[in-house]
Amino acid sequence: MNETGPQNDIGPAPTLDELRQRIDNIDETIHRQLIERSEIVEALIAVKRTDKPGAAFRPGREVDMMRRLVGRHRGILPITTVEHLWREIIATFTHMQAPYEVVVAPGAELRDVARFYFGFTVDFSEGSDVEAVKAKVKAGNGSVLGVVSPDALDAGAWWRDLSKDGVQVISRLPVIAQAGRPVETDAFVLSMPLMDTSVPDMRLIALSAEGKDEAEKAITDIGGVVFAEAIEADRHEILAAMPFSVADVEIESLSKVEGADIILHGEVGGYWAPIFLPSA
Repeated sequence: MNETGPQNDIGPAPTLDELRQRIDNIDETIHRQLIERSEIVEALIAVKRTDKPGAAFRPGREVDMMRRLVGRHRGILPITTVEHLWREIIATFTHMQAPYEVVVAPGAELRDVARFYFGFTVDFSEGSDVEAVKAKVKAGNGSVLGVVSPDALDAGAWWRDLSKDGVQVISRLPVIAQAGRPVETDAFVLSMPLMDTSVPDMRLIALSAEGKDEAEKAITDIGGVVFAEAIEADRHEILAAMPFSVADVEIESLSKVEGADIILHGEVGGYWAPIFLPSA
């Protein structure tokens, strides 16, 4: 009896030309869908009829999109490559809806972060220092975003004059936190108040204290973390990040901590928590 065993029915391996044709077909599909997306954005512009600069910027929606992207990603293509492509698409179409520009504090690393997240369609410039960035954001009245380093120590307590009603932190970069990624410098995005009504994961509180250790312990005890510090006029100026779940009354209780002499300056913005992934 002739036993041949199970038959392999997968067929011949595709040829090089066939693989290249499949890639060309995929590229054409991507291009057609980008065109379709632009047509939808064009219709959206007509429906919204907004002429407010920066009105289309939605950091909460963008983070939600990135979280869904990470959740469905698979294969050998690095997630940072997909993220960069997505960022270029988002930034460009957002700019089409309501033009804006980006001004960056000095430093090659911050420039890399800004280009990675806002692409090459958006107008781009560099401020002489953090104060110049803040001033341009304020003067832009919604048409300018700023990119600064949270721990710009040479700028002192640069966050002290931010507020919920003026220039404020609206997001944190990178969105995907992964050791070894091409662009991993921590940065904040500044803006005037947005039309975005989504609630960030973290809010930022500016405060000053006489007792540094006591203040840091009190912040930690209510679930917060110290994001940046500076010493001015013999006091410790602190930028603290608090989960949105921390109630106002808990934050206000910091001013009563014994030995810390804490003065609350107020909320200066917020951000959505980064997506933490294993090392690249």
